[in-house]
Amino acid sequence: IFFLYLFWIRLDILFNILITGLLYMGLLQIVIKISKGKKPEIKELFDRTDLFWKAAAITIILTAVTTICTLLEGIAAKSLLVFITNQANINIMLSTIMIVIGLLLCTAIALFYIILMVSFSQVYYILYENVDMPVLDIFSRSMDLMEDYKLDYIILNLSFIGWIILGIFTLGLLYLWLTPYMMVTDANFYYEVKKLEKKES
Repeated sequence: IFFLYLFWIRLDILFNILITGLLYMGLLQIVIKISKGKKPEIKELFDRTDLFWKAAAITIILTAVTTICTLLEGIAAKSLLVFITNQANINIMLSTIMIVIGLLLCTAIALFYIILMVSFSQVYYILYENVDMPVLDIFSRSMDLMEDYKLDYIILNLSFIGWIILGIFTLGLLYLWLTPYMMVTDANFYYEVKKLEKKES
């Protein structure tokens, strides 16, 4: 069962990389056009397959970051659970210290992951506009762009939580409207940050 689970995870990751490489940049083109008030065509979904390898590479890096942080969080959480369940067998002071360290470690890893993913949140937009830019430079550019706007991006995404929860009660039907709306909002955020960056420079 464990090996089947690992096989399924690998298939899921491979499928995600293929779909992102083949369709996501085309979808991004449609979203960007909508955000600029232009009328896109559905055939544009397949227009940016020329960016397959770079889009796939970006997806692989983001997946690797998520996997590593998830593993670290899992190790920290399991270690914390061990200390909590066995605290009666350990010195109270030592047990308390280890539990506090465990909680701080779990929190630190979660915050590190959130900040890192927010810093990398604009990579696909940057690729779309800079097709010749090396992949690592794309990540570096995203980090520079988001340096002063991480909190704004987090608040923007938190504003959708109510709608996301409501979508559960509509059996996902609300997401047919909400997902495109969130993507267009995300595109507007990218171009707004670029405008602010130009004003500051």
